[in-house]
Amino acid sequence: MRFTFLATIVAFLAASVPMGTQAQMTGTNADAAYIAKVTQAAPPAIVKGATIVEMRKDGTMRTVQSGNNGFTCMFVPPGDPMCADTNAMQWLHAYVTHTAPPASVGFVYMLAGDTGASNTDPYATGQTANNHWIKTGSHVMIVGPSAKTMAYPTTADADPTKPYVMWADTPYAHAMIPISGP
Repeated sequence: MRFTFLATIVAFLAASVPMGTQAQMTGTNADAAYIAKVTQAAPPAIVKGATIVEMRKDGTMRTVQSGNNGFTCMFVPPGDPMCADTNAMQWLHAYVTHTAPPASVGFVYMLAGDTGASNTDPYATGQTANNHWIKTGSHVMIVGPSAKTMAYPTTADADPTKPYVMWADTPYAHAMIPISGP
């Protein structure tokens, strides 16, 4: 799922890897292809102003595009492209480090959908008979404590075509809001 594949990248991002230790290359054909993949995650205006990062096989980060709109976008093959605002990046860092999430509200675009995840176990790495695996198409996420107050269903077997709360009985509960149309 989105977090399983992104856990490592988020840990590096949220730990604020100093820009001086990140290689930054822009304008190459590979960068253009990478940005095109990431563009699937959010509206073009968001991606255009976002910081875009790429995780290398050795675990280092490379900034593909520096941004100024508060969003960080990434793609981790075979994972899912996503763009998260600053508050969501802090929330993701808390998730990755198993610490208490911040009280702030964060927003994540995942307009290309996801490859699936347990709806009950934030740290499940694969589908099992009892971990309520769910795939959600194009969606946005609202992270932070407000997700539990939105009156969306918190059932383990949620309908991914309607808003629901994922990981409802954990500190990492977040609202999943499907988006349809272009």
